Amino acid sequence: MTLSESLPERKSRTRQLIVGILALPLSLLPFFGYLNLTPEGRSVRDRVEVALVPPELPRLSRDQAAEAARNAPRYRGAVMLLAYHGVGSTSDAEGGFIVSPDRFAEHLAVLRAAGMHTVTARQVADAFENGAPLPSEAVMISFDDGRSDAMMFADPLLEQAGLVATMFVITNAASEPGVYYAGWDDIETYADSGRWDIEAHTAAMHREQSTEGGHMLPALTSLTAGESLASFRARIRGDLARASTAIEAHVGDPAVAFAYPFGAYGKDRSNDPAIRRIVRQEVSRRYLVAFHQDDQGTIPLATCANEPLGLRRLEVQSWSGMELLERIQTAAERRASNAPCAGTR
Repeated sequence: MTLSESLPERKSRTRQLIVGILALPLSLLPFFGYLNLTPEGRSVRDRVEVALVPPELPRLSRDQAAEAARNAPRYRGAVMLLAYHGVGSTSDAEGGFIVSPDRFAEHLAVLRAAGMHTVTARQVADAFENGAPLPSEAVMISFDDGRSDAMMFADPLLEQAGLVATMFVITNAASEPGVYYAGWDDIETYADSGRWDIEAHTAAMHREQSTEGGHMLPALTSLTAGESLASFRARIRGDLARASTAIEAHVGDPAVAFAYPFGAYGKDRSNDPAIRRIVRQEVSRRYLVAFHQDDQGTIPLATCANEPLGLRRLEVQSWSGMELLERIQTAAERRASNAPCAGTR
């Protein structure tokens, strides 16, 4: 044995080094795949992005601001209900349910330039229940699920714009947060800012379940195999009670508004005609208003003449700010002879 390596040994070590260098990019592929191809991985990447480059509201040019003001919808006694799901990175699977931070920032900048006034679901409930005044050109910006990406990107933009929003939280997800859902500590902080109204999206019913015949249906609007209507009612009542209790315990205010998971309330995606009536009865025990997303092509402004437990939200996609204004204008034109909410200002 000598202190110096033989020529074959040196060649072998060199080959190993070259193979190792060439294999390094391959070893990183699972990591990059996780960051780009999974919701949790994109959430991790988004957190880093927010920390390094906080989102900023765009400064509209004079011409852009004038165009927004010129094309602004004008209405009183009604509210435009908007539904977002996530703000952040997107994927083919999630598609139009996610808007980029830049696009959401554009929406806020254009809404502000157009003179639109944001309200929360709690304010909408107060208008429907008590005739509390709504501002003119009222818009409710809402998010579903309690996703961490929506709140961490949207909150600084709402602060810069001086606007407010509502988050419908899956309370069990908030109690057992991972990367994808915000936990109660974060949700409480957002609620304390005054920019966020925290409302209910069930405790554990944001899922599909196997039903008789093997069909997958929303848990809120379907019977499991062998489940009676009485057992179904007890299951729904218990879930809504847990959601309401959790929200009041963590943010201090009882929830007054509810967003149906998957927009399902029993009209369809159900396996018993009695379910719609039971769901409505149980929702009405705890909430003043409830929201779904039926018939996206014909959504009007909401007024106090509408059924408060069947209010329709427009699902916002990655439109330009001016396209969003146009859709609000179209909704205003669809508003029929519905009575306005009393006491509007």
